Amino acid sequence: MIISSRINTPNIVVRYIDFTDLPITVCEFGWEKTSPNHTWSPNGRPRYLIHLIKNGKCTVERNGVITHLSRGDCFINHPDEPSVIKTDFAEPCEYYWIAFNGTHAKRILQETTKNLYPKFKESGLVAIDNLLKNENCDHIGSLNALFSVLNSIKDESKPETIDFVKKAIIYIENNYFEAFNVSKYAKQIGISRAHFTTIFTKRVGMAPYDYLIKTRIEASVRYLKENKLSISQIAYKVGFSSLDRFGKMFKKITGKSPKKYRSSNLSIT
Repeated sequence: MIISSRINTPNIVVRYIDFTDLPITVCEFGWEKTSPNHTWSPNGRPRYLIHLIKNGKCTVERNGVITHLSRGDCFINHPDEPSVIKTDFAEPCEYYWIAFNGTHAKRILQETTKNLYPKFKESGLVAIDNLLKNENCDHIGSLNALFSVLNSIKDESKPETIDFVKKAIIYIENNYFEAFNVSKYAKQIGISRAHFTTIFTKRVGMAPYDYLIKTRIEASVRYLKENKLSISQIAYKVGFSSLDRFGKMFKKITGKSPKKYRSSNLSIT
């Protein structure tokens, strides 16, 4: 790695790097302790910039939208993306940053986070700080720091999250005729009811109980088409404890009462 230029003052430390068109490369990193109401803009920089706020507060304006940030927050700029950053008057901002580019830079950042304002772990700050202190850092060392920063802001999408949603779906589809206790199920897999419901809803598009009702109605439709059981028998068979409740949920989902749905299907056949 060749340091093309550097800045060293009590309030700002920057290292600029000569780089070639590599799959991914660090091209700048630094630290700054800003003055009150300090304003700056990374506009026109053809590189990805990750800023980690160590202390203080600031705002970031993009396309007229202002976002307030403070300690522990991160903000990301894409190449040539217009933005204006302004530090707080009472609590000026102290932050670290690292810039990178390359043919694989966009893909790597997309795999890291989709959020322009992610939180970061302390390891990200430490990685850049160590990089600044190492006067003999090479290209591998700078990349190691970059990946430490990327790892510190990586979106939390744990494989087990996907697994417990899949398992819940399979369980409901195979046991829809039984009561499904969301709190009990969440406790069995070691998470809160609220967290389970939030993740399930985000993944499936509806809450666990709504998915259970939907599955029960889909099963009742199959029974109605067979025309072997009475409507009340079907209601209890798919898990409803009340015929009235079954009728309301069936009409809400299908737009017809169970009786009308059966008669219309029989007339078609």
